[in-house]
Amino acid sequence: MARALDLTTLKLFLAVVEERSMARAAEREHITAPAISKRIADLERQLGVRLLERRAIGVKPTDAGRTLAADARGIFAALDRLQGKLSEYAMGARGEVRICASPTSISGTLPEELQAFVSRYPLVRIYLDERRSAHVVESVANGDADIGIFSSNVPAADLEVFPYRKVDLVVIAPLNHPLSKRRSIAFADTAEFDYIGLSDASSIGARVASAAAELGISIKTKMQVTTHGALCRVVQAGMGIGILPKYSAVPYSKLLNIRCLRTTDGWAYHHLSLCTRKVETLSMSARLLLAHLQSKAPSARTQPR
Repeated sequence: MARALDLTTLKLFLAVVEERSMARAAEREHITAPAISKRIADLERQLGVRLLERRAIGVKPTDAGRTLAADARGIFAALDRLQGKLSEYAMGARGEVRICASPTSISGTLPEELQAFVSRYPLVRIYLDERRSAHVVESVANGDADIGIFSSNVPAADLEVFPYRKVDLVVIAPLNHPLSKRRSIAFADTAEFDYIGLSDASSIGARVASAAAELGISIKTKMQVTTHGALCRVVQAGMGIGILPKYSAVPYSKLLNIRCLRTTDGWAYHHLSLCTRKVETLSMSARLLLAHLQSKAPSARTQPR
Protein backbone atom coordinates (compact mmCIF):
# COMPACT_ATOMS: atom_id res chain seq x y z
CA MET A 1 0.00 0.00 0.00
CA ALA A 2 1.36 3.42 -0.99
CA ARG A 3 2.38 5.58 1.93
CA ALA A 4 0.42 8.83 2.34
CA LEU A 5 2.20 12.04 1.47
CA ASP A 6 3.32 14.07 4.46
CA LEU A 7 1.90 17.61 4.39
CA THR A 8 4.88 19.08 6.22
CA THR A 9 7.26 17.62 3.63
CA LEU A 10 5.04 18.90 0.82
CA LYS A 11 5.10 22.37 2.36
CA LEU A 12 8.90 22.29 2.62
CA PHE A 13 9.20 21.02 -0.97
CA LEU A 14 6.98 23.86 -2.18
CA ALA A 15 9.12 26.38 -0.31
CA VAL A 16 12.26 25.03 -2.03
CA VAL A 17 10.61 25.26 -5.46
CA GLU A 18 9.44 28.82 -4.82
CA GLU A 19 12.74 30.00 -3.31
CA ARG A 20 14.92 27.99 -5.76
CA SER A 21 17.24 27.43 -2.81
CA MET A 22 17.43 24.98 0.09
CA ALA A 23 19.04 27.64 2.29
CA ARG A 24 16.41 30.31 1.62
CA ALA A 25 13.59 27.77 2.03
CA ALA A 26 15.11 26.66 5.35
CA GLU A 27 15.26 30.25 6.55
CA ARG A 28 11.66 30.87 5.47
CA GLU A 29 10.34 27.75 7.17
CA HIS A 30 12.55 28.03 10.26
CA ILE A 31 14.30 24.70 9.78
CA THR A 32 17.85 23.66 8.83
CA ALA A 33 18.84 23.10 5.20
CA PRO A 34 20.10 19.54 5.86
CA ALA A 35 16.72 18.65 7.42
CA ILE A 36 14.89 19.90 4.31
CA SER A 37 17.29 18.06 2.04
CA LYS A 38 16.71 14.80 3.90
CA ARG A 39 12.92 15.16 3.83
CA ILE A 40 12.90 15.81 0.07
CA ALA A 41 15.30 12.91 -0.58
CA ASP A 42 12.95 10.66 1.41
CA LEU A 43 10.01 11.99 -0.64
CA GLU A 44 11.79 11.22 -3.90
CA ARG A 45 12.49 7.66 -2.73
CA GLN A 46 8.86 7.29 -1.67
CA LEU A 47 7.57 8.47 -5.06
CA GLY A 48 10.32 6.79 -7.08
CA VAL A 49 11.02 9.93 -9.11
CA ARG A 50 13.43 12.87 -9.02
CA LEU A 51 11.73 16.10 -8.02
CA LEU A 52 14.65 18.53 -7.99
CA GLU A 53 17.75 19.16 -10.03
CA ARG A 54 20.41 20.22 -7.54
CA ARG A 55 22.80 22.82 -8.89
CA ALA A 56 25.74 24.74 -7.52
CA ILE A 57 23.73 27.97 -7.32
CA GLY A 58 20.41 26.49 -6.27
CA VAL A 59 17.80 23.95 -7.29
CA LYS A 60 15.32 23.62 -10.14
CA PRO A 61 12.21 21.41 -10.21
CA THR A 62 12.05 18.57 -12.71
CA ASP A 63 8.92 18.04 -14.77
CA ALA A 64 7.66 15.72 -12.02
CA GLY A 65 8.60 18.35 -9.43
CA ARG A 66 6.64 21.08 -11.25
CA THR A 67 3.59 18.79 -11.41
CA LEU A 68 3.86 18.02 -7.70
CA ALA A 69 4.34 21.71 -6.86
CA ALA A 70 1.22 22.70 -8.82
CA ASP A 71 -0.89 20.04 -7.13
CA ALA A 72 0.60 20.88 -3.74
CA ARG A 73 -0.50 24.50 -4.17
CA GLY A 74 -4.01 23.26 -4.90
CA ILE A 75 -3.94 21.06 -1.80
CA PHE A 76 -2.85 23.88 0.48
CA ALA A 77 -5.36 26.29 -1.07
CA ALA A 78 -8.11 23.74 -0.40
CA LEU A 79 -6.90 23.31 3.17
CA ASP A 80 -6.95 27.08 3.66
CA ARG A 81 -10.53 27.21 2.38
CA LEU A 82 -11.50 24.33 4.64
CA GLN A 83 -9.89 25.96 7.64
CA GLY A 84 -11.74 29.17 6.87
CA LYS A 85 -15.06 27.33 6.69
CA LEU A 86 -14.38 25.45 9.93
CA SER A 87 -13.50 28.74 11.61
CA GLU A 88 -16.86 30.10 10.43
CA TYR A 89 -18.57 27.06 11.98
CA ALA A 90 -16.68 27.65 15.23
CA MET A 91 -17.75 31.31 15.29
CA GLY A 92 -21.33 30.45 14.30
CA ALA A 93 -21.14 32.31 11.00
CA ARG A 94 -21.68 29.06 9.08
CA GLY A 95 -23.87 26.11 9.99
CA GLU A 96 -27.46 24.96 10.17
CA VAL A 97 -30.14 25.28 12.84
CA ARG A 98 -33.34 23.27 13.12
CA ILE A 99 -36.32 25.09 14.64
CA CYS A 100 -39.68 23.60 15.53
CA ALA A 101 -42.34 26.26 16.16
CA SER A 102 -46.04 26.47 16.91
CA PRO A 103 -48.44 28.00 14.37
CA THR A 104 -49.03 30.94 16.72
CA SER A 105 -45.35 31.87 16.76
CA ILE A 106 -44.99 31.52 12.99
CA SER A 107 -48.00 33.76 12.39
CA GLY A 108 -46.35 36.41 14.55
CA THR A 109 -42.98 38.11 14.29
CA LEU A 110 -40.84 34.97 14.00
CA PRO A 111 -40.43 35.11 10.18
CA GLU A 112 -39.11 38.67 10.33
CA GLU A 113 -36.78 37.78 13.21
CA LEU A 114 -35.37 34.84 11.28
CA GLN A 115 -34.89 37.02 8.21
CA ALA A 116 -32.97 39.57 10.28
CA PHE A 117 -30.73 36.79 11.61
CA VAL A 118 -30.08 35.32 8.15
CA SER A 119 -29.25 38.78 6.81
CA ARG A 120 -26.52 39.00 9.43
CA TYR A 121 -25.38 35.39 9.05
CA PRO A 122 -26.10 34.46 5.40
CA LEU A 123 -24.13 31.19 5.61
CA VAL A 124 -26.38 29.79 8.35
CA ARG A 125 -29.18 27.61 7.00
CA ILE A 126 -32.38 27.53 9.05
CA TYR A 127 -34.83 24.64 8.80
CA LEU A 128 -38.25 25.60 10.19
CA ASP A 129 -40.87 22.97 11.01
CA GLU A 130 -44.39 23.93 12.09
CA ARG A 131 -45.85 21.75 14.85
CA ARG A 132 -48.35 21.97 17.68
CA SER A 133 -46.76 23.02 20.97
CA ALA A 134 -46.76 19.55 22.50
CA HIS A 135 -45.01 18.19 19.40
CA VAL A 136 -42.54 21.08 19.51
CA VAL A 137 -41.43 20.06 23.00
CA GLU A 138 -41.25 16.42 21.93
CA SER A 139 -39.13 17.27 18.86
CA VAL A 140 -36.60 19.22 20.94
CA ALA A 141 -36.45 16.54 23.63
CA ASN A 142 -35.85 13.85 20.98
CA GLY A 143 -33.10 15.86 19.30
CA ASP A 144 -35.08 16.41 16.09
CA ALA A 145 -34.88 20.18 16.62
CA ASP A 146 -32.29 22.47 18.19
CA ILE A 147 -34.70 25.19 19.29
CA GLY A 148 -38.42 25.03 19.96
CA ILE A 149 -41.03 27.80 20.23
CA PHE A 150 -44.18 26.70 22.03
CA SER A 151 -47.02 27.74 24.31
CA SER A 152 -45.64 28.05 27.82
CA ASN A 153 -48.57 26.20 29.39
CA VAL A 154 -47.25 22.97 27.80
CA PRO A 155 -44.95 21.02 30.17
CA ALA A 156 -41.31 20.92 29.05
CA ALA A 157 -39.58 18.76 31.65
CA ASP A 158 -35.79 18.37 31.34
CA LEU A 159 -35.56 21.21 28.81
CA GLU A 160 -34.15 24.68 29.30
CA VAL A 161 -36.97 27.19 28.79
CA PHE A 162 -36.76 30.94 28.14
CA PRO A 163 -39.46 33.63 27.72
CA TYR A 164 -40.21 34.71 24.17
CA ARG A 165 -43.53 36.48 23.50
CA LYS A 166 -46.79 37.51 25.15
CA VAL A 167 -49.66 36.85 22.74
CA ASP A 168 -52.90 38.85 23.11
CA LEU A 169 -56.07 37.10 21.95
CA VAL A 170 -58.91 38.81 20.11
CA VAL A 171 -62.41 37.83 19.01
CA ILE A 172 -62.95 37.97 15.25
CA ALA A 173 -66.34 38.38 13.63
CA PRO A 174 -67.73 38.93 10.10
CA LEU A 175 -68.67 42.51 9.18
CA ASN A 176 -72.41 41.77 9.19
CA HIS A 177 -72.30 40.12 12.63
CA PRO A 178 -74.11 41.68 15.64
CA LEU A 179 -70.71 42.10 17.34
CA SER A 180 -69.02 43.84 14.42
CA LYS A 181 -69.85 47.36 15.68
CA ARG A 182 -68.13 46.78 19.00
CA ARG A 183 -64.47 47.39 19.82
CA SER A 184 -64.24 45.14 22.88
CA ILE A 185 -66.23 42.41 24.54
CA ALA A 186 -66.18 40.08 27.52
CA PHE A 187 -65.75 36.44 26.66
CA ALA A 188 -68.94 35.47 28.52
CA ASP A 189 -70.97 37.79 26.26
CA THR A 190 -69.94 35.79 23.19
CA ALA A 191 -71.44 32.51 24.42
CA GLU A 192 -74.75 33.04 22.64
CA PHE A 193 -73.07 33.04 19.22
CA ASP A 194 -71.80 30.17 17.08
CA TYR A 195 -68.06 29.64 17.32
CA ILE A 196 -65.53 28.47 14.79
CA GLY A 197 -62.83 26.85 16.90
CA LEU A 198 -59.28 25.70 16.53
CA SER A 199 -58.74 22.04 17.24
CA ASP A 200 -58.54 21.01 20.89
CA ALA A 201 -54.96 19.94 20.21
CA SER A 202 -53.99 23.60 19.65
CA SER A 203 -52.86 25.65 22.65
CA ILE A 204 -55.38 28.41 21.87
CA GLY A 205 -58.24 25.94 21.47
CA ALA A 206 -57.33 24.40 24.82
CA ARG A 207 -57.12 27.84 26.46
CA VAL A 208 -60.56 28.86 25.19
CA ALA A 209 -62.06 25.58 26.40
CA SER A 210 -60.43 26.02 29.82
CA ALA A 211 -61.69 29.61 30.14
CA ALA A 212 -65.24 28.52 29.26
CA ALA A 213 -65.11 25.77 31.88
CA GLU A 214 -63.85 28.18 34.55
CA LEU A 215 -66.66 30.65 33.76
CA GLY A 216 -69.25 27.89 33.63
CA ILE A 217 -70.38 28.79 30.13
CA SER A 218 -70.95 26.57 27.13
CA ILE A 219 -69.37 27.42 23.79
CA LYS A 220 -71.43 26.48 20.73
CA THR A 221 -68.68 25.21 18.44
CA LYS A 222 -70.18 24.91 14.99
CA MET A 223 -66.95 23.84 13.29
CA GLN A 224 -63.30 23.19 14.07
CA VAL A 225 -60.38 24.03 11.81
CA THR A 226 -56.65 23.53 12.15
CA THR A 227 -55.10 26.77 10.84
CA HIS A 228 -55.49 30.46 11.56
CA GLY A 229 -56.10 31.22 7.90
CA ALA A 230 -58.90 28.65 7.66
CA LEU A 231 -60.56 30.04 10.78
CA CYS A 232 -60.52 33.58 9.37
CA ARG A 233 -61.90 32.42 6.04
CA VAL A 234 -64.80 30.54 7.65
CA VAL A 235 -65.57 33.53 9.87
CA GLN A 236 -65.55 35.77 6.80
CA ALA A 237 -68.15 33.48 5.23
CA GLY A 238 -70.47 34.26 8.15
CA MET A 239 -70.49 30.86 9.83
CA GLY A 240 -69.50 32.12 13.28
CA ILE A 241 -66.97 33.99 15.37
CA GLY A 242 -63.58 32.87 16.59
CA ILE A 243 -60.59 33.66 18.80
CA LEU A 244 -57.06 34.15 17.47
CA PRO A 245 -53.79 35.85 18.42
CA LYS A 246 -54.01 39.55 17.65
CA TYR A 247 -50.93 39.63 15.43
CA SER A 248 -52.33 36.76 13.38
CA ALA A 249 -55.88 38.12 13.14
CA VAL A 250 -55.10 41.73 12.20
CA PRO A 251 -53.45 40.99 8.81
CA TYR A 252 -56.35 38.67 7.93
CA SER A 253 -58.87 41.29 9.02
CA LYS A 254 -57.49 43.69 6.41
CA LEU A 255 -57.49 41.06 3.67
CA LEU A 256 -60.85 39.46 4.43
CA ASN A 257 -62.82 42.39 5.89
CA ILE A 258 -63.43 40.84 9.27
CA ARG A 259 -63.55 42.66 12.61
CA CYS A 260 -61.14 42.19 15.52
CA LEU A 261 -62.56 42.84 18.99
CA ARG A 262 -60.40 43.33 22.06
CA THR A 263 -61.30 40.94 24.87
CA THR A 264 -61.68 42.41 28.36
CA ASP A 265 -60.88 39.14 30.16
CA GLY A 266 -57.61 38.83 32.03
CA TRP A 267 -57.01 35.31 30.68
CA ALA A 268 -57.15 36.37 27.02
CA TYR A 269 -53.45 36.07 26.34
CA HIS A 270 -50.83 33.42 26.63
CA HIS A 271 -47.06 33.27 26.61
CA LEU A 272 -44.78 31.69 24.07
CA SER A 273 -41.48 30.26 25.24
CA LEU A 274 -38.21 29.12 23.72
CA CYS A 275 -36.81 25.75 24.64
CA THR A 276 -33.68 23.71 24.00
CA ARG A 277 -31.99 20.73 25.57
CA LYS A 278 -28.75 22.15 27.00
CA VAL A 279 -27.47 25.45 25.67
CA GLU A 280 -23.86 24.32 26.00
CA THR A 281 -24.54 21.37 23.68
CA LEU A 282 -25.86 23.57 20.85
CA SER A 283 -23.75 24.47 17.86
CA MET A 284 -22.45 28.03 17.86
CA SER A 285 -24.94 28.92 15.09
CA ALA A 286 -27.83 27.64 17.22
CA ARG A 287 -26.54 29.56 20.24
CA LEU A 288 -26.37 32.75 18.20
CA LEU A 289 -29.92 32.27 16.94
CA LEU A 290 -31.19 31.49 20.44
CA ALA A 291 -29.58 34.68 21.74
CA HIS A 292 -31.06 36.62 18.81
CA LEU A 293 -34.58 35.37 19.59
CA GLN A 294 -34.10 36.02 23.31
CA SER A 295 -33.07 39.59 22.56
CA LYS A 296 -36.45 40.12 20.90
CA ALA A 297 -38.35 39.07 24.03
CA PRO A 298 -39.96 42.05 25.78
CA SER A 299 -38.06 41.41 29.01
CA ALA A 300 -35.02 39.75 27.35
CA ARG A 301 -34.33 37.45 30.31
CA THR A 302 -31.69 34.82 29.71
CA GLN A 303 -31.98 32.52 32.69
CA PRO A 304 -33.69 29.17 32.06
CA ARG A 305 -36.92 28.38 33.83
